[in-house]
Amino acid sequence: MSNLFYTKLAFQNLRKNKSLYLPCLLSGAVIVMLFYILDSICVMLGTADMRGAAYLEMILELSRNVCGFLSIIILFYINSFVVKQRKREFGLFCVLGMEKGHLFRVLFLETTMVGTASIITGVVGGALLSQILFLVLLNIVRYEIPLEFTVPLSSIGLTFAVFAAAYLLVILAEALQIVRTNPIDLLHSAKVGEREPKARWLLALLGAATLGGGYAVAIGVKTAAEAIVFFIVAVVLVMIGTYLLFTAGSIALLKILRRNKSFYYKPNNFVSVSGMIYRMKQNAVGLANICILSTCVLVTLSSTICLYIGEESITANRFPRDMTASFALEEGTEEAAIGAIEDLAGQHGLEIQNAVKVYPGSFLTYWDGKQGFSAEGSAVGAADISHLCDFETLPLSSYNEAVGMNYQLGPHEVLFNQGSMELGGKFQLDGTEYKIKGLIPFPDFLPGKDDGNGVYAVMVMPDNEQQELWEAHNKGKDTFRLFQYVFDVEGSEDHRMVFQDCLREALVETKRASGENLRVGTVGSRDADRRDFYNTFGGLFFVGIFFTLLFLLATVLIVYYKQITEGYDDHDRFHIMQQVGMSTREVKSAIHKQVLMVFFLPLGLAMVHISAAFPALCKILRGFQMTNTRLFLMCVLGVCLAFSVVYLIIYWLTASVYYRLAK
Repeated sequence: MSNLFYTKLAFQNLRKNKSLYLPCLLSGAVIVMLFYILDSICVMLGTADMRGAAYLEMILELSRNVCGFLSIIILFYINSFVVKQRKREFGLFCVLGMEKGHLFRVLFLETTMVGTASIITGVVGGALLSQILFLVLLNIVRYEIPLEFTVPLSSIGLTFAVFAAAYLLVILAEALQIVRTNPIDLLHSAKVGEREPKARWLLALLGAATLGGGYAVAIGVKTAAEAIVFFIVAVVLVMIGTYLLFTAGSIALLKILRRNKSFYYKPNNFVSVSGMIYRMKQNAVGLANICILSTCVLVTLSSTICLYIGEESITANRFPRDMTASFALEEGTEEAAIGAIEDLAGQHGLEIQNAVKVYPGSFLTYWDGKQGFSAEGSAVGAADISHLCDFETLPLSSYNEAVGMNYQLGPHEVLFNQGSMELGGKFQLDGTEYKIKGLIPFPDFLPGKDDGNGVYAVMVMPDNEQQELWEAHNKGKDTFRLFQYVFDVEGSEDHRMVFQDCLREALVETKRASGENLRVGTVGSRDADRRDFYNTFGGLFFVGIFFTLLFLLATVLIVYYKQITEGYDDHDRFHIMQQVGMSTREVKSAIHKQVLMVFFLPLGLAMVHISAAFPALCKILRGFQMTNTRLFLMCVLGVCLAFSVVYLIIYWLTASVYYRLAK
């Protein structure tokens, strides 16, 4: 037989099985397009003259590599569904005289045609959309640069190479299946797995225990550091539990439903339960994948949206005023530093406002959970991060000046902001008892330090006692007390940015009255922090959107092919049901009941997963200074609602495909 014959046969097979191969082609094109867009944006960032481009490029390169790996897995998953549906057809070809080598040649041509079309379509679509999405990225990270239409040849070459190799691996997998299977097995493949699966109660219980353990780990974390470390453990346990519950627990549940005669012996319930119980073993893996991918979508999108929307809250938490400059506190530091800042602001046409002089003294202690704090115990208690307490002390005189009050304190009396602690009016610090004369709100001139690790307290005390306490905790250390000047700057953002860029150099060159230069620590601003934030988390938000699309695409494909598989498998059975007296309406109702009973289970369990993960996710976000739990809750609810709507649309469309094939 000539090569033209095999080519025509392969083309006819694709056309005849377009319900299988068209989604395969389109999904492959989307996957290729996502990969190409990520790589082309990396190339464009490499040539763009913009601040932070190297960091964004690094994030996108890592995301591109992960995207490529996940894409190959999705391609294999799609191919497994397609080959499964055509096994009987392949067996018939072999019985009619086609050898395995001929069958492989046909499959090779089919996969090559689909792969080539997917790669070309994806690259063309990516070339058209990459410029728009690059502009979207620039808008997200708040950059404006001139943009010219470019199609990086390196991105085209890399995309073709990666996905040509991926489709080659798919072809090799097909060849392996053909070699290891005989024609009789292919002809009877539709009957494989019809034996009723056993209810594996031990695995079902193990799945419930594993899932509960994962939930307990996620809910039980106390700090952001623990959440970051143990969240991966919780994810692994939840994934194992999900697979076990779907593969073993679902069968056990269906058998329990079958034992309930009042429920089972109804036409719709009988058809749904009896049909699913025979194929739940193979369906369970797909449904578990849908559940896990759905959870990935919910977690990724809600977290990145929350971080991006909460940018102003995070920045304001880190910088209570527009700018903060810190110095080693030495004689004449305050006058020289403030004078230099005001002079430079005047040169740039800016005005200093709401300035506060801060003399902080920080040290770490271990809180016993009652009324005792120990600096020496901080190292011993480091294993329990939740009881580490970061003390920030302020001298009374500067605090009164900052808040415009005239508080008076006696020996060992303090003004205290105790955060989440309940101390009952007194506490002991390294054996010395202090009386809390008054509780104060958190000072609006200090940066927030609630990062989800331990507790944080602010203590205002007499000037001499603060000095003595600082010296006691820093004895023998090569360190200096700090002077911080925090202030707002009245002027445009561009002028403030130029001012900040010049400020550090001006301060370093400033001399104190003694003739020695200022020892400058950090110089930062809310504007610069906002810019860096958008550069970092804007890139993560952009990547989060890409991975959400990838996870959603995988979910849609699994659902679609699962419905097609069920439609073909149930065709004869529903035809028999109609012959024995079931109406078309009853058959359709049975199909909808099956969807409601089984295919909506992954969505419900995904909602349960993210609910259990919510406390750990809140603590992880708190590690990024995102303390607005209400905002994160609204993001989670909004994403869950939007995803549910998309999920309903997917199932409404795929259910119609299932019914058309089954009836």
